[in-house]
Amino acid sequence: MLKTGYMQRIISFFTSLVLCLSVGQAQDHIHLKYNEASKIEVPKLSSLLSEIRYVSLETTDECLLKSAWDVVTTEKYIVYNDADQCYVFDKSNGKYLRTIGLRKNQGPQGYAQPTSPLCIIGNEVLMLDWGKNNYKVYSLDDGKFLRKIPGEEPLKNTWTFEKVYPLKDSLLIQYPLNIEGKNKYCMRIRTLSGIELKRSPSTNNAMFDLTGFFVDEYEVDTYNYGNNVYFHECTSDTIFCINDQNELEPRYIIGMEDMLPTLPEIRNNEKIEKGKFVIFGKIMESNHWLLFSKSTWTDNHYLYNKQNRRLGYIDGKVNIGFINDLNGFLPFWPTFQGYGKNQKEVCSIIQAEEYLEAVKVTGMNPINKNLNFDDNPVIVIGTLK
Repeated sequence: MLKTGYMQRIISFFTSLVLCLSVGQAQDHIHLKYNEASKIEVPKLSSLLSEIRYVSLETTDECLLKSAWDVVTTEKYIVYNDADQCYVFDKSNGKYLRTIGLRKNQGPQGYAQPTSPLCIIGNEVLMLDWGKNNYKVYSLDDGKFLRKIPGEEPLKNTWTFEKVYPLKDSLLIQYPLNIEGKNKYCMRIRTLSGIELKRSPSTNNAMFDLTGFFVDEYEVDTYNYGNNVYFHECTSDTIFCINDQNELEPRYIIGMEDMLPTLPEIRNNEKIEKGKFVIFGKIMESNHWLLFSKSTWTDNHYLYNKQNRRLGYIDGKVNIGFINDLNGFLPFWPTFQGYGKNQKEVCSIIQAEEYLEAVKVTGMNPINKNLNFDDNPVIVIGTLK
């Protein structure tokens, strides 16, 4: 019998080949050579960002924030989504402005849960409706319900969940996750009126019953760079660019080989040793770097240097990000990215207690005010080069 690793390499090769043939003519793609990645010195923040600033989010009884599920910066707002609600703050000074709709309420102003990631187009945000794959659209300017976007009826007896991402401010990328392994799902592109324009193949079509149950927030990742949107599935070795014809063109081949996870390994996670495979966290790109965040399944941050064309990593247990040579405060790793006109903005979160400790150590206080240890967090906003 063939060894498992060899079989995985064959499956990975033919999966990439089938996808390349099925999504149209590919542009030149770049091989990252994951298995040849070596440990590198922690890079300087000035190679990633042109500037950085800090916004302390106001703390009131109306917005006592929990751990963030998602944070998005727009032209005017910081939109913060946690386990309870979706909150809007003024981006210039962090003042609390409003809460979006009524989460977990089935009334006219209510919705079931936020989209993932938080889907914002202009000054509007999409939320999932109750019972159907419909979306309810709310205004960031006043928090009120505006209209619905129709979706598809979910399959019976199957719990469905999907990731949503805006495309060119007029289309939506939808990817229903194949959590139970029973459905043939794939990426779809729809208009804001709900009309499906494109359906692309998926590597996440598990045709078997599963004994384990695990929802991996990194099953699919989508990000902006330049004028394009990029798309990656954790079971695929390829990062695709979505072109003007809404087709998937291979852009990066990661080269994970034996470290590429299979769906049975992901779903039956209680039987898997950490380090057997790799699932990256959020992927982002700048003119200098392609960044892979660490996740539950890998302890390292991976960085592809587009200038010397080398993939390396830094130890995520020791280093939390780029060395801050811009102002000397805490290191920085981008966790969230803005959309549309604000796609070059990336941000991260500093909890108040962590911020206070950093003030003691560095002698710096970038927000120029005193915090209490139980205040809402500080949002670090950087502009990508």
